[in-house]
Amino acid sequence: MKIKQYQMTALQSDFQLVDNVIDSVNENECIVKVAGCGVCHTDISFWHDGVRTKKEMPLTLGHEISGTVVQGPTHLLGKNVIIPAVLPCGECELCKKGRGNICQNQLMPGNDFHGGFASHILVPHKYLCIVPDSVLNKYSLQQLSVIADAISTPYQVIQKSELESGDLAIVIGVGGVGVNKRC
Repeated sequence: MKIKQYQMTALQSDFQLVDNVIDSVNENECIVKVAGCGVCHTDISFWHDGVRTKKEMPLTLGHEISGTVVQGPTHLLGKNVIIPAVLPCGECELCKKGRGNICQNQLMPGNDFHGGFASHILVPHKYLCIVPDSVLNKYSLQQLSVIADAISTPYQVIQKSELESGDLAIVIGVGGVGVNKRC
C-alpha cells in the first residue's frame, strides 16, 4: 500500500513529505488510515530539543492517533479506532500483573516505529481501542486522537491512585495532562 508520511530528517528542520510503501502486514498487525494525530510535547522534544528516539531518523513522529482500520483482521476492518500511545507486549511478567504501563518491551508510535504524522500507519492491533459510533455523534474521529495520550495519561493516574470523590488531589502543571484531569 502506498502511503504518505511527514518525516523528521534532522533536528529543528522542516519535516519532509515522503512517499512510502507498506509491503506486508502480519497476523498481529493492521493498517490504520489516520484521521487525526495530536502534536505532543514529546514530539516537540524529539524534534526541537534532540531527545533521542529509539528508531533513527528519518522518522515519522506522532503517537496520539485515531483512524479507521483498512487492512488487518476481518473483525477490525472498517472500525474506527484510537491507537494507544504506548503499546505493551502483553506477555511479560509486568503485563501479566496489569502493569503494562511500565512494560520493558513496550512500543511507542513515532519513537520505536513510524508514527501518525502520515496518511496510514502499520501498527500492532492487539490493544486498539474501538470507538463506539455513539461517541462520533458528538466528536469527530480526528478530535478523538488526543485521547491516546493527553487524556488517557491523567485518567490512568487517577484510576491507579484509587482517589475517590471528595479526596484532595494536587495537580502540578497546566499542560495537556494537567488541564485534562477530572476528579
